[in-house]
Amino acid sequence: TTKALWLKVWRILKRKQVDDLPRSGAPRTTTTIEYIQAVKESIQLKRNASIRDVNAKLREQGYKTSSNAVWRAKTELKLKWWKRQTVQKLTNEQKVQRVIIAKKLRNIFGTKKGGKLYKWNYVLNTDFSGAFTLSPQGNQHNEGVYAESSLDIPYELKTTSKQKFQKSIMLWGGLSYQGLFPKQSLIFVDEWLELIRPQCSDPRKKIYFTGDRYARFIRTIVADKAATELGSLRNVIFQDDQDPKQRMQVALNAVKHVFINRIEPEDCAAKLADVWPIENVWGALKEKLRGRLYDNMEQLKNDIKKEWKKFSILLCQQMMDKIPARLKLVIDQGGNQIREH
Repeated sequence: TTKALWLKVWRILKRKQVDDLPRSGAPRTTTTIEYIQAVKESIQLKRNASIRDVNAKLREQGYKTSSNAVWRAKTELKLKWWKRQTVQKLTNEQKVQRVIIAKKLRNIFGTKKGGKLYKWNYVLNTDFSGAFTLSPQGNQHNEGVYAESSLDIPYELKTTSKQKFQKSIMLWGGLSYQGLFPKQSLIFVDEWLELIRPQCSDPRKKIYFTGDRYARFIRTIVADKAATELGSLRNVIFQDDQDPKQRMQVALNAVKHVFINRIEPEDCAAKLADVWPIENVWGALKEKLRGRLYDNMEQLKNDIKKEWKKFSILLCQQMMDKIPARLKLVIDQGGNQIREH
């Protein structure tokens, strides 16, 4: 416009030169189209491509650049930082095996709810949980406090205590179309192991699950609760983990004695934890308990029981109905671990 042209002429006459006068501070880098393209090639879909590393790389290529310029170019390109997800490590052989098993399970138990082959509404998906501890599970990156100086921070806020050997408990449970199993309260493994502790053993010594103990566990407490809550076991298809103790012959015989039908070990890959919904139940329980601090195990167990009862039958049915879709994702992603549920 006329006004813009007049302003340009006025500025040239005032400073008595055409080029801009040097400004205070570091000169701002000109983000040309070529420069933006160079930033894109250096940062997009690259491992560990930080702003600082990209800036150093561009300087080696002869670009007049700065960290701020890289940041502006990244913003103009509308690139966002996505944190890498932690997944289980899978070999190529395991990935191939996962695809084979996923296809086999879909063929045997069906893919469409209401179809003639659909049997997922009869499956009882069971597993042991990870450890539940008395101390709350939090993000270590958030364990800090704002202050003008570190000298202003009291000791209680500056430090965080951590036990070397934390007390923890492990759970066993399952879910099916009838809801969570057992319905009222899941099984605390430590309590059951104490019940079968030999009288001559040292009470201070920890007892672990073995193949023989798992077989006894299935024949007694699981069989009793299944008969009470699930009714006729002829229509129940039992599924458990691929842990070595659960694949010993004594354990396999125990499962066969209680449950007529089961997902056979050869039909269930060892690395399918991301498919079975019971893993989501354990994750949901830990998320519910996040941030809570307990003085003793009884408090922790009481909270777990309360949260366990909140799972509705409808939610369990929806989770079981997602298994065919999860298996399809395993196939589509070439056996890689899935995240979209």
